[in-house]
Amino acid sequence: MLLHEDKFEILNYTLNKTKLLRALLFNTESYRYYNSNGKEISPARCVKDLGIYMTDDASWTTHIGISTTEAKRLAGWVLGVFRDRSTSTMVTLLKSLITRTLR
Repeated sequence: MLLHEDKFEILNYTLNKTKLLRALLFNTESYRYYNSNGKEISPARCVKDLGIYMTDDASWTTHIGISTTEAKRLAGWVLGVFRDRSTSTMVTLLKSLITRTLR
């Protein structure tokens, strides 16, 4: 999969757009990143940004696992609290509570 560098700035670890720096391998031990307050940003295996879990290996398994666990938890809560099993009630609860966690 090819990503456009200008659209995905968070994935761009180069210090500037020169060809030389793009050709160099990224070494996490030689670079240190700081936030606007001057605090060092440490590397992490998984981070949450705008509701999406991003991993260092660029896989979706963590995000999918957490999202489905939350949807299962809400489905269990709905089935435990609401005794009415009519189709209209279940579809309404599905659309309003459970589906929004999977988006």
